[in-house]
Amino acid sequence: MAKKEKFVAREDDTQLDDYRAYFDSVCLRVWHLKGKPRTFRVMKVTALTSEIGNGSKREVRKQPKLTLETRAGEAITLPLLLNKTNAKTIAQLYGNKPGLWAGKLITLYPTTTEMAGDTVDCIRVRNSVPNELEATGGKDAGKGRASVPAPAPVPAEEPDEDEDEADPEADGEDDDDAAEPPTGALETDHVQ
Repeated sequence: MAKKEKFVAREDDTQLDDYRAYFDSVCLRVWHLKGKPRTFRVMKVTALTSEIGNGSKREVRKQPKLTLETRAGEAITLPLLLNKTNAKTIAQLYGNKPGLWAGKLITLYPTTTEMAGDTVDCIRVRNSVPNELEATGGKDAGKGRASVPAPAPVPAEEPDEDEDEADPEADGEDDDDAAEPPTGALETDHVQ
């Protein structure tokens, strides 16, 4: 006589930001970003091999698996499985050797892509190196700027005694910071 399995259900009163977060996840998904770009440090890169299907239609897939930590140094329990687009972006930032990615910063952001004729949500890796202040939550955190040294200041020309000083804001140009590079330039793959 077979033993009956006992069914145990538990109800949590957790208010989540996205209904998809109520379902089990084995890896980082777009809804875990809560609609915002997030900067993480890559702690380890491993290869994940998955077997899909059964019988004669068995397929083996390999992909990079990143172990991440937060800005505060807390381990992220869910790994990030890289698709080819995101792996290529990280390789453009830090080189083709995944072993050198450990300790490096990446910024993930939610966006959409086309898949099988539908627009679907996905995670992308921003194609700029985050600066340390952003990674540690410093004063300029979240600006998404690459850590590139500022150009040396150009010495101002001294006005002639006969000329009036021109109003620097009267030239009609906007002195706002340069816009970030467009995101999603490599959106050909999908992570769900």
